[in-house]
Amino acid sequence: MTFIRNISVCILFITTLSGCLVLPLKQTAADRSLYWCPPLLNCASTEAVTPIHSIDPFPLAMDFKSAWPIIKQSVSELKGTTIEVEYDGYLYAKSHSAVLNFVDYVEVLYMAKSNQLNVRSSSLLGIWDVNVNRSRTHALRKALKEKGVIN
Repeated sequence: MTFIRNISVCILFITTLSGCLVLPLKQTAADRSLYWCPPLLNCASTEAVTPIHSIDPFPLAMDFKSAWPIIKQSVSELKGTTIEVEYDGYLYAKSHSAVLNFVDYVEVLYMAKSNQLNVRSSSLLGIWDVNVNRSRTHALRKALKEKGVIN
């Protein structure tokens, strides 16, 4: 009986830590879209359709060429964040939490047709992120608004 209980505890522990591994978009990807948010409370995205994951879009207030260097700088200034992959109109960054050094992913994708940024922040581990990813997207929005990049 103890063996079954131990296995059950291990399975519960592993599923609690499960999250979503996010790989960078390929530069040649035909589908210019960010990854979907998993059905967990650890993701925030402008492309999400569920209320628990959805955040407002980031409409640009200036032309893309002028905005892009400021966007990159603003993402790199987010606490614990480093840009890992960047090409024209897309960036992929990893952000490490201050307390336990958990890894989160931040993506920004420029959408030329709508002249806006699609933004996604999600956790690698855990079912619930205590709203860290939503707060990160709000911090990015605030920084970009203060710099006149978005409306």
